[in-house]
Amino acid sequence: MLYLQRCLSEDLRVVTHVDGTARVQVVHSERLPRLHQLLTAFGESTGAGVLCNTSLNFNGFGFINRSSDLLRFCDDRGIDNIVIDDLWL
Repeated sequence: MLYLQRCLSEDLRVVTHVDGTARVQVVHSERLPRLHQLLTAFGESTGAGVLCNTSLNFNGFGFINRSSDLLRFCDDRGIDNIVIDDLWL
């Protein structure tokens, strides 16, 4: 289910629109158990069981289509947690 909610946490500013809202999609454990487990584990590790779903691309280079490009993208930007299929790296 998709909801529009007012976002009250500065920690979630990356997923917050300029009007202070965010489009929240609720993930039910019965329907998407693997994604629910991932969000739960991420929440336990970071304090926020939230992932941002967006198009991922290199500025001027198009979409990321290979794992090697994703690893380089994350390394260049200091991103230290990524999920590829069943692997949390």
